[in-house]
Amino acid sequence: MTVAAGVGYALIALGPAFSLFAGVIARKPFLVLTLLSRKVEEMLDAFADRIAKPRLCLTDKMLISLAGGLGHGLAHAVFFCLSLLTPAFGRATFYVQRCSRMPFFLVSAIISLGFLVIHTFSMIIAFNGYGERKKSDQIFVPVVHLIAAVMTLINLAPGGCLIGTPLLCVMAALTLQYSWRMVGQRLTEHGH
Repeated sequence: MTVAAGVGYALIALGPAFSLFAGVIARKPFLVLTLLSRKVEEMLDAFADRIAKPRLCLTDKMLISLAGGLGHGLAHAVFFCLSLLTPAFGRATFYVQRCSRMPFFLVSAIISLGFLVIHTFSMIIAFNGYGERKKSDQIFVPVVHLIAAVMTLINLAPGGCLIGTPLLCVMAALTLQYSWRMVGQRLTEHGH
């Protein structure tokens, strides 16, 4: 395998995160700090109260939860994918016996991308769930994470990566869609 393939796998795992960062997070310095430090909404509200400024508006709270979720997702991606990609920059690729049809590094990159999406948008759902005291959102996040984690166990079966990896992507897409609907509904309610 070449350097290009290794870079490609890294872009599969982290490309959407970089796009989200460049398009949304990087434009506001406080979101960059939130991404780096993963501060919580209550600490920012308390700080805003102390300096006698109005409380955070709904869009600010959602952007903060987006930045926190992206930080969590990036940490997961770096730990579980980029740490494995060093050998991907060699002259050959690596296959595991249980999944001889997909390169190991590709499976790792897709799983990393799936969890990056799940972590990023689950944070928005969780912030909303706790802020609105909405039990369904509070339960959604750990249940989705548990189901996604169990889906990765399918990869242990012979040829399981051809089933488990796409299922994880479906779970990530469902999380994104649920978050999209919830955010749209909340913004409509508040006239944004």
